[in-house]
Amino acid sequence: MERMTRSLFGIAALFVAVTTAAPLSAQTLLADIKDLKPRQLKTDAFVLPAAQTVRIEAVGEEGDYGEGSYTVLRTIWNGREVERRPWVGNAWILDLRSRKVVWELSTASTSGGRRDARSFKGTVQLPAGSYAAYVSAFPNGYSTEGDGPTARITRWFGADHLAEYKLTVLGAGQRLSGAEVDRLRQQVSANAIVSLRGTSKEQYQQAGFILDRATDVEVYAVGEAREDAEFDAGWIINADTRAKVWKLTWNDSSPAGGAEKNRSAWFTRKLPAGRYAAFYATDDSHDLSEWNSPPPHDPDFWGLSVRVPDAAARAAVKTFTYEHVPQNAAFVSLTRLGDRETRKQGFTLNRPMDVRIYALGEGREGRMFDYGWITRSDTRERVWTMEYDHSEHAGGDAKNRLVDTTVRLDKGSYVVHYVSDDSHSYGDWNATAPVDSARWGITLLSASGSLDRSAVGPYDPKLNASVIAEITGVRDEDRKEKRFRLDRETELRIYAIGEGTRGGMDDYGWIEDAKTGKTVWEMTYRSTDHAGGADKNRRFDGTITLRAGEYVVKFETDGSHSFADWNADPPDDPEAWGITLFRKASVQR
Repeated sequence: MERMTRSLFGIAALFVAVTTAAPLSAQTLLADIKDLKPRQLKTDAFVLPAAQTVRIEAVGEEGDYGEGSYTVLRTIWNGREVERRPWVGNAWILDLRSRKVVWELSTASTSGGRRDARSFKGTVQLPAGSYAAYVSAFPNGYSTEGDGPTARITRWFGADHLAEYKLTVLGAGQRLSGAEVDRLRQQVSANAIVSLRGTSKEQYQQAGFILDRATDVEVYAVGEAREDAEFDAGWIINADTRAKVWKLTWNDSSPAGGAEKNRSAWFTRKLPAGRYAAFYATDDSHDLSEWNSPPPHDPDFWGLSVRVPDAAARAAVKTFTYEHVPQNAAFVSLTRLGDRETRKQGFTLNRPMDVRIYALGEGREGRMFDYGWITRSDTRERVWTMEYDHSEHAGGDAKNRLVDTTVRLDKGSYVVHYVSDDSHSYGDWNATAPVDSARWGITLLSASGSLDRSAVGPYDPKLNASVIAEITGVRDEDRKEKRFRLDRETELRIYAIGEGTRGGMDDYGWIEDAKTGKTVWEMTYRSTDHAGGADKNRRFDGTITLRAGEYVVKFETDGSHSFADWNADPPDDPEAWGITLFRKASVQR
């Protein structure tokens, strides 16, 4: 660990010039933090040229009401012991070299005042080095709107002593200016092979690096996570296989100070030679731009840093611009879908091809609600479907799901489909968005890298020679029909989607003999299965054999729930509402 801290944050040399501070006997005001507002974090920085005893005065406020009542209730609810709620007013000092807290008000021996106010007056022994002092003010239940009643609510919920919050540090050292602290931060970032900082909301950052041999790599990450999901997180993958090497999760992290959701990871791992990509993504709240609850102990390192401790090995590391979903490899992009939206796009493969599928959607408890699929254009048969069991968490809320896979598609024409339900989609999330929210939908790419444009051609639905008759996109109170002729006995595939219950079909199709008017096939509830969406959406996908002759295919709807005017969740393939007949094969006699 000591070798790690020296290599990760060996910054003492930066402040050699300022160590000609006042004599050790002089007492300088090294930090003076006060006058905080609700939801504010303030900081001062200072350097000590020699080990010494510094004097600290601080006032803050506890976060529990009564003797651990909040903790007791959460322990009962979760069935295990949980951490106490962080203090609404806290102060601490961070060693900028080791990034460790050397003193904290909430863990110090404090004296009480009115209600939950706590104060500290005393001394602390600190080694030579550079430090940052912090005070945070995050009263529970605080609202920024209005005054009067709002102010009373603020006082009641834990901001009684906000005006008293402070931290002063006296010692024989020198205070650092903001410019010096910025220079320090820049130097630390310059020593990293990857430095991704979560400085604003809804960021999605990525960077690549190449190791020419097995190398010890040092990772430091601070972010936001719960036991069931990550919100601001970093991760590393193999850039060629896309296999995950590491991710900041609740189980693979430890408390980072402040709110319980603040988590950190700090470790060294030997990675094999290869190409890697590092990522860091933030959601729509709680980051360096604005904390919505008590911040972590090391707020400036909210993000992901990757370093190589060995200077010789570091010189051999190369970095490169990495794009996880490269646009020059994509040939289908159905993204940024909103609520109740359906899209599709066709394409033709001029030869067999490995296709990478990158799809984001919504699902839970084994079922998908916003998702995509691929069908053969000539038969509508599915060749791939986004399934919950083959998806992974996409960041943000647990229902955000991601599939990043490769499939082999034969030569031929295909149609990519995507459908969303009535909530939680791009631009109108009802829970935390996924980390790569702009790609909500489905993207198809060449799995081998940049796309060979000669391999993928345009799609022409008119070239569908196997379609004998088609009645689709049928609306309310409609009745449509099409005649067709068979020159010989033929096996037909029927693909029909309509509306029905156990009491009977309301939107359905059938086939009649054109000469006799006799029904030779009819869509019934018992012959159909669920078509996705509302339970009443029914689908028939099967084959029949008809003799040579002339026929009429018909489809009829009632006064509600049909294409483009649904009164309940639409089926998975809404544009196919109706009936399509395909020539499957000729029957030889």
